Amino acid sequence: MQSFGTSELILRAVVYIENALAYKSLCHRIDPVSIQIYRFMQTTLYRVAYYSICTVLLLLALIEKPSSFSISSDFSNVTAGHDGRFELPFGVTHSVEFLCLFTFYLDFIARWKTADKSILKSPWLLAYCIVNVLYLVFFLAFLGTRLSELRVYRVLRTFYMVQRNSIMKKMLNAIKKSMPEVLGVLVVLALNIFVFGLSAHIVFSDSVKDEQGDDYFGSITKSMWDLLVLTTTANNPDVMIPAYKINRLHIVFFFVFIWLSTYGLMNLLLAVIYNQFRQHFKVSVRYMVSRRVIALRAAFATLTHPTNETQLTRPIDWNASLNASLRFDQAENLRGPSPTPSEVDQILIIPDHDEDDAGPSFPTGTEFLALSTVYSVLDILRMDNRYKKYLYKHLDDSAQTDVLDREDFVKLFLDIETDYSDWEKRQLPRFRSTEIPRIKVIVTHRIFEMIGTMLALVNTIALIPVLTRKPDEHTGIRKGAEVVLYMNIFVTIYFTLEQVLRILGVGWRAYFKTFVFCYDLGITVLLSGLMIFIYSRHNKEGRDETAIAVLRSINLCICFRFIRVFMQVKRLRVVIQTYLTLIRQMQVYLGILFALTYIFAIIGMELFSADVTEKIHNRTATRGNKVLADQCGTYWNLDYYSLNFDDFFAACVTLYTLMVVNNWHVIVEAFTYARGEWWVAFYFVIWWIVCVLIVLNVIIALILDAFIDRWDKKEENANRSEGNFHINQFLEAEDRIRTVTESEVLQALQRSKIIKAPFVSINSGSADVPSASRVISEKTFCATSR
Repeated sequence: MQSFGTSELILRAVVYIENALAYKSLCHRIDPVSIQIYRFMQTTLYRVAYYSICTVLLLLALIEKPSSFSISSDFSNVTAGHDGRFELPFGVTHSVEFLCLFTFYLDFIARWKTADKSILKSPWLLAYCIVNVLYLVFFLAFLGTRLSELRVYRVLRTFYMVQRNSIMKKMLNAIKKSMPEVLGVLVVLALNIFVFGLSAHIVFSDSVKDEQGDDYFGSITKSMWDLLVLTTTANNPDVMIPAYKINRLHIVFFFVFIWLSTYGLMNLLLAVIYNQFRQHFKVSVRYMVSRRVIALRAAFATLTHPTNETQLTRPIDWNASLNASLRFDQAENLRGPSPTPSEVDQILIIPDHDEDDAGPSFPTGTEFLALSTVYSVLDILRMDNRYKKYLYKHLDDSAQTDVLDREDFVKLFLDIETDYSDWEKRQLPRFRSTEIPRIKVIVTHRIFEMIGTMLALVNTIALIPVLTRKPDEHTGIRKGAEVVLYMNIFVTIYFTLEQVLRILGVGWRAYFKTFVFCYDLGITVLLSGLMIFIYSRHNKEGRDETAIAVLRSINLCICFRFIRVFMQVKRLRVVIQTYLTLIRQMQVYLGILFALTYIFAIIGMELFSADVTEKIHNRTATRGNKVLADQCGTYWNLDYYSLNFDDFFAACVTLYTLMVVNNWHVIVEAFTYARGEWWVAFYFVIWWIVCVLIVLNVIIALILDAFIDRWDKKEENANRSEGNFHINQFLEAEDRIRTVTESEVLQALQRSKIIKAPFVSINSGSADVPSASRVISEKTFCATSR
């Protein structure tokens, strides 16, 4: 058996705790070299370097041929090859791309070398290997052949960004698990469009003509396409006008379709995504917390079992062990209750102190860890310095003995973010002056809060009639501006006094910890600086454009101060707080949306290459005998030439325009015409389904859940800014310790070979159970495989 020194055991425990703080699983090797490499890979420097390389690789699409570096994306009046693009010599971007790929190979090798056998079967690690191989093969093939079709391999770049972000992976996994129900709604939507499209073709094709003189709903495919666009309301009311102006009763057809499709099935799709995605994502979040619990238990077991063996020091009731094992399986499959602590002890026998030992007497079956060992762990633990300071202080103040039991050790790190936040609020300085408490009563009163807001409102109201008057031709100042200026001076002085009183009343630490106070301070400082600038130029004669612009800025700042009234109304405050919280967490959602846009942009650039661009930029393009630029509502008539797939930036803007779905059918019809193949429309329909119907609805579902969570618990959620946003949203603090059962913890620790339990054969019908002495002598242990 491999032996470890004390320092190596402490380092192992430190790595486990760092994994717990980052919600990572125990899927790495525990030899000293692997631990050192693994720990370096978790440093901020390594993560910043990795994401910097990802960013460089992703942004290469902007300067790769065709480059996005041009003033305009409209090349309809530019000769091919003379569009003014900035182009790098061939090989420069490919050299950078190869260096990035080389670093990803090094990262993969390091992860492979430090991973244990269980993680080697991980789908993401295997996908990492496959993507690296495919990327290199296509990259070399493109360099050798120069075939532009091979450049579609660039879609693989998004994988490197996603595979390092655990929240992104959990969101994608939750979306994948929600697909059966989502596809069911999409099938119903497609059938609805098919039935109504067939009906429209039968009813209207022979009796109605559209505005261009063509057959109205002339074919089944055209009928289905027009109704699909109508589902997004992009062509409403244009599509129904030809039928409605002939017979007003035709509106019933479109009324029923819109209510069934747009207001019925589309909202049903949102409800399904909200329900299913929330359930699956909550399971993933619970699994994140269970990782923290298991990692903390692993750290404790490592520090209390230096030999990595669990010694049996008291007799075992093997019948109870067998029953407890069966209960473990039942709890795992949610078919029965969790085992009791006494039954748990039958599976994992925890070392007791010898009865003859002269040391302190501890409860039977309980493990303890010396505080000196915990301090040694904290000394080399990589974590936020604020949290580490709190842990030192907490251990110094609350420790009644020189030891910690297992439960206290886990609780010490389990909810460290919230515990620190509560502790910090209790540490705010308290002034002893007899005058300061009186100031605090004043500045925390609601009337004091409302005075500043009312002054900003009065200033804004007084400004409105001044802005309606024309400025003087010589001075550029409107009549009544002097009164507003004096009011600005008074408001600025009051705001300055207000901030000084707040700092004295609540203390500078509490002041700068409050976002609203910092917002007011920023407005006040900016107002004061602008007023000083205005005063320095008051003697200047004639028209002073700079002073006029500064006066506008002053009044604009006061208007922004009035916006804070939203934080003073309780119901509006919940909305604003939810919105600000979501903005801070939006990088995950935007990351998935960016990856999706990147993939479709690369594919679109290859689908609509130079020949398509030449046709779509032809201002004299015709269909039959009609010039498309003369037909109302076409791509050419609306001058949409800048919406194209000529380069990566233009492709992203075009996809964004399609995501908004306003006039999106105009763009689709133009590229379908230019390509000359009807199946091209599937590219845009798939983008609409994946981006608009699925991803954006997922984002809406998370926004709804976050708002409902904050609305139901207004006061509780006011202090939940610390820690992981998704864990705070989906799990209550008291539920986090219960996210994993004792059986799951023991199985996870056994899989990681941190503890070992006696082997009990529970699958056989016989009761051939070894005795305790036989287990000790033969050291018969099992390590449950994943």
